Amino acid sequence: MTHPVLWRGKTFFYPIGNTSAVCLTQDLSPSEKADVLLLGCGDPRHILYTVYANSTGSQASRKLDFTCCDIESAVIARNVILFTLLADEGAVQKVSQIRNIFFHFFLDKASHDLLISQCGKLVELSSDLDSWNNGPYGHFLRICTGDTLAELRRLWQLYIKTTTCSPSEAKAFESAYAADVKASKVKFEFVFTASRAAGPLSMYALKMAGDHYNIYWETGICSAVLKRPSEVSHPNPTLAYSMVGDKFAVHYGTDALSCFHLAEALAPAVGSSCHPEQFTLKDVVVQFGFQGLGRSKSIFSEPAHHTLLCGRRSELMSSSWLLPHHEIDIDTIPVAPWKIPCITFDPSAYGASTQSPAPTTFNVVDTSNLLDYVGVLNIIAVTSPILQRTPSATLFTEGLVSGSSEDTLAEQLCGDIATMGLLLGLIPACFVSQFTNRSNMHEHINHERLAWKLIGGAEKLLTDLDCPIDIAPEQLAGVFFNTYLNMFSHENVVRKLAMVKQSLESIKLSGIIHYHRRSFVEILGVVKRRVITDWDSTMNMLHRKIQNDRTLMTGKNFYQDFCCQLHLLGVFDVDWLSLQKVQEVHRVERPFVFRDWKTLPQTLCVVLVVPRDCLQPLLPDLDETGTPVLQCDLRGVATQNAFSAINTVFGTITTSGQGDSKTVAIKEDATGRRGTSPLVVWFWVPSIVLVNERRLSVVLSVLSTPATCTLARKRHDLSIFRADLGDEQLVHILRQRPNAGPESPDEKNLQIGSCPMKMSGACTFVTLDKECKKPISFTTRVDIVEPKMKASLTSGAIPTVNQISMHSIAIVLGDMSLQFPFPLPIDAKKAKFRIARKSLYIEIILPLKLVLGETDSDMFPVIPYGGDLVLWNMHRVNLDQCIPFSIANKKALGWINPHVSLMMFDRERRIPHGLTTGSTLLDVKRSLHFIFGQASGLAEDKPPLGFALQANDESEIFVMFYITDLRLDVGSHTMVADAWVMPSSPTFEKAEAFSKVFTHLRPNNMKMVGMGVEEKKAWMHLLVAATERCRTWEHKINCEYRVEGAIPLTLEPDESPICLCGAGVGTETFVKKYPILQPLAPCVTRAAISPLFALSYIEKVGNLEDAIASNTPPMPAPAAVVHNMCAACGKEEGASGSLLICSRCKVVRYCSQGCQREDWKGHKKSCVAPSS
Repeated sequence: MTHPVLWRGKTFFYPIGNTSAVCLTQDLSPSEKADVLLLGCGDPRHILYTVYANSTGSQASRKLDFTCCDIESAVIARNVILFTLLADEGAVQKVSQIRNIFFHFFLDKASHDLLISQCGKLVELSSDLDSWNNGPYGHFLRICTGDTLAELRRLWQLYIKTTTCSPSEAKAFESAYAADVKASKVKFEFVFTASRAAGPLSMYALKMAGDHYNIYWETGICSAVLKRPSEVSHPNPTLAYSMVGDKFAVHYGTDALSCFHLAEALAPAVGSSCHPEQFTLKDVVVQFGFQGLGRSKSIFSEPAHHTLLCGRRSELMSSSWLLPHHEIDIDTIPVAPWKIPCITFDPSAYGASTQSPAPTTFNVVDTSNLLDYVGVLNIIAVTSPILQRTPSATLFTEGLVSGSSEDTLAEQLCGDIATMGLLLGLIPACFVSQFTNRSNMHEHINHERLAWKLIGGAEKLLTDLDCPIDIAPEQLAGVFFNTYLNMFSHENVVRKLAMVKQSLESIKLSGIIHYHRRSFVEILGVVKRRVITDWDSTMNMLHRKIQNDRTLMTGKNFYQDFCCQLHLLGVFDVDWLSLQKVQEVHRVERPFVFRDWKTLPQTLCVVLVVPRDCLQPLLPDLDETGTPVLQCDLRGVATQNAFSAINTVFGTITTSGQGDSKTVAIKEDATGRRGTSPLVVWFWVPSIVLVNERRLSVVLSVLSTPATCTLARKRHDLSIFRADLGDEQLVHILRQRPNAGPESPDEKNLQIGSCPMKMSGACTFVTLDKECKKPISFTTRVDIVEPKMKASLTSGAIPTVNQISMHSIAIVLGDMSLQFPFPLPIDAKKAKFRIARKSLYIEIILPLKLVLGETDSDMFPVIPYGGDLVLWNMHRVNLDQCIPFSIANKKALGWINPHVSLMMFDRERRIPHGLTTGSTLLDVKRSLHFIFGQASGLAEDKPPLGFALQANDESEIFVMFYITDLRLDVGSHTMVADAWVMPSSPTFEKAEAFSKVFTHLRPNNMKMVGMGVEEKKAWMHLLVAATERCRTWEHKINCEYRVEGAIPLTLEPDESPICLCGAGVGTETFVKKYPILQPLAPCVTRAAISPLFALSYIEKVGNLEDAIASNTPPMPAPAAVVHNMCAACGKEEGASGSLLICSRCKVVRYCSQGCQREDWKGHKKSCVAPSS
């Protein structure tokens, strides 16, 4: 119920994915068991690729447990067919037929017969859960609920029925199917959907993607020829049935090639000098077939290590996954929107006595592109409680819908990224790091795939990832109110009028509504469990702000709904909704509808029955509107209250009892809107609303948005149906929801917000700016209990603070120190103290360090956890599975420089060479660009033998590395250097080996990379992460990381920052590429070095076409600046635009001349007048 109910007008079937496959376990340590939840799972490409990526190396023994949920039953039905076919004996010989079944609109006889035969087998095995679990697939493929299994069985029976119907019915089916396929194809000349699957080589895939789309939809098969073979004539029944109806309704943008990594087909293989433009569509289609065969044939060769659970996604994404973990009654959660059955988990998988229960918390949650359909806040509210509390646990979100330039991540979050991260406990790892290893700028739409981590998880010192934060009630209420205004900005009439003046696309986007008052209350519940504050004071202040608000024109209409949801979710009770007040009103006021009620609860369930003959004439207009939001109103003579958290289903009702013992049972009509049953709607209201108004009517209506203007003009009103509250045939007032017994009121079950999460450890007090939008500082109180430190404090010693890492400090008092972690990067240089010598405590205030470019050298954290190492912001890669590409033909590498250039923001590319950037991250990115330019041979005729890194003011080279191959990291749409690293630590073995190859290492084949001291430190951190992310070996018991308790081991130039566990492992490829360097083989460790891409949601990056057009390498840049913030103190610019701008560079801004003078020493190094 976290998402508004949408009328299903223009809807589609999405049986085939529209993005290429990713490895879901890429953020987990190799030894970590994978508990993966896929919400809106779609087709199984991510699962297949993840199994393939975990089939070799140190992660080959990893146990993989996938829980797959999708609102569309037909998606799960198809996936089960695929999984079971792959698990059957002889699958390798049938893989081409299996591929046809899954991707083709039309099938040849052999593929069609295999499909029908498999469906028959599945129908026999699926009579009930016990039958399925005891069958040949039940040991690795479990179905979560009996309702899901029954729905899958129904679909499999429908597929079979297409072969058993009469000849005339079969002919009609084939004709209708073919007509639907033809009608579904878009009328544009070219559709480039599949080109994104080529990643950085997408510029070469545009034409063939357009050609394949046309062929795919004209012929119904993946082919390079615009003619379907005569034997391919059978409609694929798995595409003929879905929630849309008994028809082909596949989305018009679907292209099977989108699922696969086309870059592998376009990049020239090692030994080849072909240009990507020389590859044909046939080459790409062949590659498509190879990937399907090569990565599927052994997919279930070890079923003990692979477990899949399939279920239907309830409402947003199955809030049911919360329920076993948080002890909430699952009997109140529908299996899906527009459905009445509630979830009942298979007790053999989820029962308390189950020996190996299915997971109810997960370390990987992938939500596909659900945020386009339900909003990112709804996703976080539901998934945050079920994400395991480990530094590797990751929530993946993805956006595909094209938006305006203002549609940033902050806009989607309805608040500042850092602030919302602190409140919700999740934050994009790349936002903190200010880079990502995944490139998406080849996209032609706004496509972001973000990895959300538990906030503070990048800090080694933080042992409790549920560590709470403290915030003043007035500031927390201010944040809540700002979020409230942003979530419901569609109710802001001034904003609506402004949108009307913009493009038609802006009007269309403004009609996409993801949130209602219950969504907001769900967010409040998440924050309540995390934040320490005076909650009642906070909520009273928020309540007053909402009551007095005049920004949202219709905000007051939803006030009763808001208060009702606060109560139902146990977040807060307003005074007038207390049980005592309700009973007092009931004693005085006794409306006719409550004549048989003995007592009145605080909330009531209202059921409205909309007769089909009243609804039927409206269907064409509703369908034409698309997917408008439905709501219910209670309208009186002078009042109107709207309720948007409604439930809907087509069916008939049966009533029993009367008064406060009345119940309603709904029998769902399986034919839904295509049937003849009425529409039944129910929702919760405060009981006082029904008592205070004598003449009320219940109205089902459409929420007013710019997208519903046409409907409003046609009907002169957005009401769908109206009935008097006293009409006992059409309106029913209940103590509990329909289909619930009288002893099961929903109110006692829905207490999510009152369940406190575990809280321990030191608490951080957060201070926000005056507008309650952005965090500006953290404050922590340190009680001095150690005797020596007590003595130092009482004797007048002045404490000092040292920066230990981006997220932690050490408070030094005398010769003792205390270390403290914080959830976000802080600046110890600007720390302020409050010292209480008598009370023996120190209070320290630390400003946040979130200004772009101000990252510290430890921006690549490697965290010891659970006996292994976790990478917080760099994904793992299996280098042996990353395809190497040839650099022989320089003309074929025209994509590399534009691709690597996307490491820089647009502003950074315009900065001239030769400047000190003032930003460690920018310095590292500049060096990476130089390295990739040299390694690809684009900068000079021939790539160097190796690279030597040296700090400018130091005489020693601190590391040398040799790149054997440039490879494609297709899952992240980028390239990776397969490098072999040798730090310059003075060991006898290394010195002896180096002496044997010294004569081969000359200035003309070794490239020196000079850098500042801070960049050198960053590279030592980067090398640790780069060797860890691709390791195929295990860390030894005596690993230096364990023994020394430090990662990296050192930052000194003549010592190695990395452990020796991987030295000499797997060096056969190194020796083969560089036989003259064979003596170094025992001393080198393999590393994966990738570009560090800029973040498009923070500042403008541009796109691949812009980078190609400019054809210029990225330039070093000064420390990046947030233009609406003082560069010295971080003060945000107000509405009056009060910040002063630097008169020379016209970029940096300050709040005062004092701040400008304070910052000049650092700023003058990069202050450059813009070119004319």
